[in-house]
Amino acid sequence: FSWLPHTSNPPHQTPPPPRRSPDMKQLHKSPTHAPSPAHAPASKISKPARPGPRTWVGYLLREQRLLFVLLGALIATSFFLLRPYLFSLSASNPTERSPIFNFAAHSSDPRGVPAGFRPPPRRVVVTGGAGFVGSHLVDRLLEQGDSVIVVDNFFTGRKENVAHHLRNPRFELLRHDVVEPILLEVDRIYHLACPASPVHYKYNPIKTIKTNVMGTLNMLGLAKRIGARFLLTSTSEVYGDPLEHPQKETYWGHVNPIGVRSCYDEGKRTAETLTMDYHRGGGVAVRIARIFNTYGPRMCLDDGRVVSNFVAQALRKHPMTVYGDGKQTRSFQYVSDLVAGLMALMESEHIGPFNLGNPGEFTMLELAEGCEGNN
Repeated sequence: FSWLPHTSNPPHQTPPPPRRSPDMKQLHKSPTHAPSPAHAPASKISKPARPGPRTWVGYLLREQRLLFVLLGALIATSFFLLRPYLFSLSASNPTERSPIFNFAAHSSDPRGVPAGFRPPPRRVVVTGGAGFVGSHLVDRLLEQGDSVIVVDNFFTGRKENVAHHLRNPRFELLRHDVVEPILLEVDRIYHLACPASPVHYKYNPIKTIKTNVMGTLNMLGLAKRIGARFLLTSTSEVYGDPLEHPQKETYWGHVNPIGVRSCYDEGKRTAETLTMDYHRGGGVAVRIARIFNTYGPRMCLDDGRVVSNFVAQALRKHPMTVYGDGKQTRSFQYVSDLVAGLMALMESEHIGPFNLGNPGEFTMLELAEGCEGNN
């Protein structure tokens, strides 16, 4: 046996060369002693270059980004604020302004409401909505985008007046008598339900006064319960046989409480009283319209009113029937004008009562001659 000196490496193996880092090659290539700056030639000494204009611009762009963002926002804001004045100076008319800031320039409403502006759609109930005036009101309400519920017992109304709306998803037709309570969730209540022609309310006077009193009471109770605005369509007949011409809303009338027409006249007067009592005592938002003579499509030719009587006689080639000397005067309005007045009153801040009619008056002879001449 031979004794070998103790080593960490096995015999007959050469120790592996030390691993070099990636920078070792560069160290081996570089000289052992690098010349110090002090011993370097004078021509080799480099001086720091002065920053040129481009360097300063780049520095500002790199380091002052927030400043430039704020400056750009200030310029943009100033442009938009001064834009209407810049455009007004270039306009041919010095008083012209930018339409962006002047809605009244494109409006037919003197209050400055933009033309074509419509109120938000609402859910509306129209009692008597299948009648002459009610059906035209339903047309206009649906046209402006409202959802409409018609409540009618068809005593004087006709389903044909609203049949063209039956496929409209915003239209509902309920056969119901307003003498009985009803529960609905609506925003507006137009209460038109009542026999309005002499033929009908003379045929059933008890039904007429019950509709005026109990029907109005039920609709006012509904308005109070759900917080809806209520409009009552009253009549010029509340003035009775007036001694004042034309009648103002402050005129109390000259009435007969026991006549054959009193079921209608006094019924409407009672309805007005109930409406004002619910407003003062119950806080209900109410409107009252007193309607004068109205004519137009869908009116019944045999309802006993003067316009329909003359039109029916003219169409049937019958002689015109004029009572008295024919010098009695009446005013007549077209149904579309009445509907526009009702809708305007409903959305106004005035309670009423308001007369809705035509200020121009005609004698019965003039009306008869006009109907006969146009036939």
